Amino acid sequence: MLSEAAQRVAVSMVLMLPAAGPLPALQQPAQCKVIMSSGRCVITAADPGRPGGPAGPPAVQPGPPTSPHARMATSGPTTAVVREEADDVVEELQRVFGFSPQLAPAAASTAPRPTGRAAPVDDPGIPVRSAISQLQLAEPTIRLAGGAPAVVGVPVWLWLDDVPDSAPTATAAVGDAQVTATARLTSVEWTLGPSGATVSCAGPGTPWNGQVGASPDCGYVYRERSLPERTGGTGRWPITATAVWQVGWRGISGGAPVAGGQELRLTSETSIAVDEIQVLVVGGGE
Repeated sequence: MLSEAAQRVAVSMVLMLPAAGPLPALQQPAQCKVIMSSGRCVITAADPGRPGGPAGPPAVQPGPPTSPHARMATSGPTTAVVREEADDVVEELQRVFGFSPQLAPAAASTAPRPTGRAAPVDDPGIPVRSAISQLQLAEPTIRLAGGAPAVVGVPVWLWLDDVPDSAPTATAAVGDAQVTATARLTSVEWTLGPSGATVSCAGPGTPWNGQVGASPDCGYVYRERSLPERTGGTGRWPITATAVWQVGWRGISGGAPVAGGQELRLTSETSIAVDEIQVLVVGGGE
């Protein structure tokens, strides 16, 4: 006798085989009319009944499964033909039918395997920072001229020392990235103590060498004395000078051209005493 699992498999195989000749006791199954959500075809077949007994009403039988892993519906509890039962079922079917059904192997995955992380791209920002540091831009050195102390109403010359005549340049390379940075002084911003006393000069200014009069390009004239009550008790006006540098860079990174720029602001501080000269006219004649 075949086991229950083998009987179900055998019935499905018989339904899948083409008719070799007339079957006197069985009616040919009808065409598939209903496709179940699980992928099975439901057909209607006449039950011939037991020998000597009346034929029963038509019974709904499941059609052949669409895959070797499909479940097979019966009128009783649903039973799954799984690989744990495969060995026993194969032996019984081989003994009865003379061949062994083959279970379909699991489909191999066709998804591409990861090939690893992409090679890192050199960051041009690293050689840029290195090149800018090699420019050696220092805080400005403030110079003032106009008397010591300065006098209200007398022009004061303003300039910076140690500013290079030509634009400083530096080159740095890291990996396959290489950049050249060039700095240019675009302006010097001065604050000179009293409220609103500011000056913006286009360059470092002209050094004073005893010239008479105002500076040709960067100077200031004080209108107030640097009294202690005006200067927080110091008797000197605070002065700040901010050198504004525009740094541009260009080069190659990853085989492609790169370029950019940024602003650098370097500030220094000092102070100045401002006095006032009063002229007293005494006497007079006719």
